[in-house]
Amino acid sequence: MLYRVLYFITTLFMLLFAAACGCPPDEEIGQIGLSEAARNFLPYDGTESLVFADEAGNTIRFTAPRGEEKGTDQVCIRTICTEARFNSPSSCEYFKTDNLRYVFVSEDQERLIDLLVYTLLYQRDTENFYDALQVSYASGPPSFVADWLIETRFSGTIDVADTPLDNLMTLEEEIMFRGESYNDVLRFRQNELGIYLQAGKGVIALEEGDQLWLLQE
Repeated sequence: MLYRVLYFITTLFMLLFAAACGCPPDEEIGQIGLSEAARNFLPYDGTESLVFADEAGNTIRFTAPRGEEKGTDQVCIRTICTEARFNSPSSCEYFKTDNLRYVFVSEDQERLIDLLVYTLLYQRDTENFYDALQVSYASGPPSFVADWLIETRFSGTIDVADTPLDNLMTLEEEIMFRGESYNDVLRFRQNELGIYLQAGKGVIALEEGDQLWLLQE
């Protein structure tokens, strides 16, 4: 009899403990869309073809099979509950944010350009957001991922070292391609691959080793 009473009390305690420690669902406390600078950073709508040519006149054509991809993210502002167990889940107050993505694939299926514009939080327990660009390029096995901070959404300064933007692109005030000058060009090169972009114009050139592929307009 004593064993049954102890078993009942132990079971009841465990159930009450579990109920007390269960966190509520995440709570949406606001929404924030992309800034105008972020929305207009890439000129695409997902229906276009991007054609690049090398110096010999050979071309590569890219299209976006999935078109323009509009998505949303859940950006946690602050934690509101953490269950009292090791490695336990938690819940948070969050803002619903927008993102835009374009995945361009070459006709030969050997190259891929993945472009994502999205919103991040600079500091927890604040509403200090910023918009960023993530660029991925692959040509066969070699590939890279690069980042760029498009615009902060709050007053004050931001230290990019305190953000997850690791492989920052370089902004070139002027660069020459085949005798033509281009201004304010974002550049990134890694693993023998390179990519060049301009705000409002998108990808303007690709590099593979010593070979340059220039966008045809």
